[in-house]
Amino acid sequence: MLDDTVADLIIALMLSVARRVPELDKYVRAGRWQRDDNEQLFGLDVHHKTLGIIGMGNIGQAVARRAKWGFGMNLLYHNRGQNLAVETELGAEYRSKDELLREADFIVLMTPLTPETQHYIGAREFALMKPTAVFINASRGATVDESAMIEALNTRQIYGAGLDVFEQEPVAPDNPLLSMDHVVVLPHIGSATAKTRLNMAMLAAKNLVDALYGRRPAQLVKELQDIYEP
Repeated sequence: MLDDTVADLIIALMLSVARRVPELDKYVRAGRWQRDDNEQLFGLDVHHKTLGIIGMGNIGQAVARRAKWGFGMNLLYHNRGQNLAVETELGAEYRSKDELLREADFIVLMTPLTPETQHYIGAREFALMKPTAVFINASRGATVDESAMIEALNTRQIYGAGLDVFEQEPVAPDNPLLSMDHVVVLPHIGSATAKTRLNMAMLAAKNLVDALYGRRPAQLVKELQDIYEP
């Protein structure tokens, strides 16, 4: 239900960082645009670049389809196991985590937050990325060591980042990420469109009614699945 909405936002973050959209919007509004401005406004291409997706679940697959069919991107992915259906449909290639970090031009992190994925991306991982790499996190803030990411961005170890999630939410006003022009920050709005949020509320209500009438709800958290097993 929310897969496509979140995938749209991830693509928006990729484009915004690569083409410096928020930074250059402020540049024009501040009256700094001059007729002879040239290389100082350059960004990165997105089309035909290599996208690495860590966590090829439903949202990761929705991002992959947009990247492949809309931008002709080459697709790499890392998952707990290979997804042969995605490989067949989109030509995505499985990589180890480290291989993906080294090869990808854009890296999208879409893993759930578990004890195993706490600070899944840290100083070691940022050091493996290209200096032209764009890092996108729309999963959970704690999947990334934020201090390590700030250091990687401060030293231009990577090109930039697009973030919809943070270790502390709302973000503290003195967070260094807020003062970086090569970082695009959003207030955890991955599923935040009127239509998607209405659909989510309606689905929750339907699940509740089904449960009250003894029917198996369509969506169940893992802890409740055994109750409805035959």
